[in-house]
Amino acid sequence: MVSDKEIQMIMSLTGVDEKTAEDAYMRYEDVTEAIDALLQKPVVSGEKYIPVKPKIDKGMTSEQEERCRKGRWLQDQVNSVFSVAHSKVRTQHDSVQQECSEEPPVLSVPVVEESLQLQDDPEKTTQPTPQSETLP
Repeated sequence: MVSDKEIQMIMSLTGVDEKTAEDAYMRYEDVTEAIDALLQKPVVSGEKYIPVKPKIDKGMTSEQEERCRKGRWLQDQVNSVFSVAHSKVRTQHDSVQQECSEEPPVLSVPVVEESLQLQDDPEKTTQPTPQSETLP
């Protein structure tokens, strides 16, 4: 669906008619790319001194390059979906942690001094009974 606002922006920035702006928008499906395609590059006298960008031989056929490009695009899509899903899980996990991080009520436990003294005195402490003696 073509937005009139986007077409008007393309027309105002490039100075083309509505039909040309619509065609460019339909072809590139992005306002900035459509504007970039419609704007003419100015001629600069020093351009003849700028060397042509070298083409790197990757050792792949055009079919292999196309498959790599499609594979990269697909992996980027999967990564973006995973990132969104992970961020939703993470925010749910954080909210559960906040609920669990509330301090529990403090319970006071009375300390009995006699029990502490019994543990320190070797004569009064009970020795552990071997398990073989407790069995009938």
